[in-house]
Amino acid sequence: MIRQWFATMNDVLDDLILRYPHATGNEKNDLQQQLDMLKTLSDDIIESWLQFEDKMGLFRDLQQQSSSIAPEPHKFLASFVKGQGYFKLHMFKHASDQLEDAVTSYPDFVCARLFLAMSRMHLKQWNEAQRHFQLIAAIADESRLQAIAYNALGCIQAIYAHLDQAQSYFIKALETDPAFLDPKMNLESVQQGNGQLQLQFGSAELQTLVQV
Repeated sequence: MIRQWFATMNDVLDDLILRYPHATGNEKNDLQQQLDMLKTLSDDIIESWLQFEDKMGLFRDLQQQSSSIAPEPHKFLASFVKGQGYFKLHMFKHASDQLEDAVTSYPDFVCARLFLAMSRMHLKQWNEAQRHFQLIAAIADESRLQAIAYNALGCIQAIYAHLDQAQSYFIKALETDPAFLDPKMNLESVQQGNGQLQLQFGSAELQTLVQV
């Protein structure tokens, strides 16, 4: 099917190459429009191929990670389950210790990293939290996970009094997931500019994202 598609596109392009030198003004405009359409299709194909290659690379990384943790899968899962349990009990120091073990064993497990990052937020370890949320925003596939990361990054910037950057992150969170209300409230709080910020970290969302 793909070969047929490219064969058809090549046939159309060959026809354009033959007709263009002898075309009149209006005909050249029509041919140019067809060429623009082919270029758009070509760009879309290239972009889709690059995304496909990225996912193939991620899958190869996951294979390597899986083989590296294969001898102790129960230990990895136990760390995540314990860390999530401590988080739900608001025992964030214990949660971060367990989740750090899980993330060390499996760095690409986004949910474990998300709970770890949010635990760091509650412990006011802003730099560590920021590092994890930046990675989550870059690798997460689900829009809600990305939005939580952007919202948390906005909160960190607001804490540092970088209000313009904070607003940018909150807006990005809303664009990523318009149904997520925390960045909307945070954006309104920052824009009011009354010196008293009421920030929603988004940690309540984690209760419904992962069930183990």
